[in-house]
Amino acid sequence: MDNKFAEAQALEEIAAAIAHEVKNPLTLVGFNLDILEASDERAEAQRNYAMIRKELRKVNDLIMDFIYLNKSPYIEKDVVFIHDLLGELEEDLSVAMPDIAIDVAYSQNNPAIHGHENSIRTLFGNIVKNAAEAMHFSGTLKITTESKDGHIEINFKDTGPGLDEFVQNKMFKEQFTTKPMGSGLGLSICRKIVKEHDGDFALKNDEGGGCIATVIFREI
Repeated sequence: MDNKFAEAQALEEIAAAIAHEVKNPLTLVGFNLDILEASDERAEAQRNYAMIRKELRKVNDLIMDFIYLNKSPYIEKDVVFIHDLLGELEEDLSVAMPDIAIDVAYSQNNPAIHGHENSIRTLFGNIVKNAAEAMHFSGTLKITTESKDGHIEINFKDTGPGLDEFVQNKMFKEQFTTKPMGSGLGLSICRKIVKEHDGDFALKNDEGGGCIATVIFREI
């Protein structure tokens, strides 16, 4: 375990150093973009600035994904309350994605697990982001939880087109993506987080249409 911890820590430090060197010039570019945007009122220029800002966000998201994939799992776990995190997610969605209706049906208790709160937050955020993109940011996302046999099952069902056979066969391969500028790391991160928590993660098409992402953790 000591050797694994040392190797993981070294890899995490390298990832953080690379990310730092990339983020510094990105920050400088963003700062200068703010100055240019504020002083240039031309409509065409404003569209170009918006496009540049969008691409900068994509690069930043890729860096954060890279850091997370190389983050050491050997840290002490805390008690994480699932419904509390889902409640935060609902609030964020209502502001960031107003065209997506949230339909929730939670189990009566507020299930808790041993885990890393920020990791579970990242997991849920990535699942919701994928669902929103599948629905083109307009539709219904149903989130349900059910406690049974000492486990908590969390389901995220979207109203998108579902997964075709080609995507189903390749979706968990790193760097596989159907998005023109996607990193292909989102589902790899989801699977990594669930594995670190000794849980199960699955994606499948719903018979009534859309896709269901299911996460199962052991309750405490």
